[in-house]
Amino acid sequence: MSTMITRYWCLFICLGIFTEISSQDCNQFRSRLHEANLGNLNLLTRNMGSTIPQQCIRDIIDFSLYASEENVMNMVNELQGENAKVAIKELLQQIDLIFKESQSELAWDENSLREFHIGLDQEIKKTAACWNTEVEHGTRSPRGQKLKLTRLRVKRYFQRLRDFLRNKDYNLCAWKIIQIQIRECFQWINQLNQRIPNE
Repeated sequence: MSTMITRYWCLFICLGIFTEISSQDCNQFRSRLHEANLGNLNLLTRNMGSTIPQQCIRDIIDFSLYASEENVMNMVNELQGENAKVAIKELLQQIDLIFKESQSELAWDENSLREFHIGLDQEIKKTAACWNTEVEHGTRSPRGQKLKLTRLRVKRYFQRLRDFLRNKDYNLCAWKIIQIQIRECFQWINQLNQRIPNE
């Protein structure tokens, strides 16, 4: 009986230590997210180059007409707290997904692309561990519904980006335009991250 009690105490102490370490790690997560996000933004900027080929001008005009349906920037400007967390999580997941699309015209070397995916994957896992929001629990409260709406708006935006890529047969110009949009998304993530209160 005493060995059983000793085991439970050891388990309890280990669990307490793990919880404390984990919570300290999450308390510093916002600054780490900012650093990781800047790293991914720099990697993206370095690989996309500084100029857009002239042959892409028509595609840029097509995209501006195509993407004018919903201004995601307005959504980003109004998000705070839990909604900002949900938007960040969804932005990271959708960025990762869109870069897993057909990459034949994406002018990135394999190492850069792998590094980019690893960075995104780490950010996604960390947000899931540290920012457990109501939307994951399927709550029907008004707050939970608002979180779901935020997530849906981000998904809709990325669906339009994917549709544009597909309609342009994943060509070089389409990828250039998508990378510009993704660069904006990383900037939005930094803005949203600043609006999340310290825990």
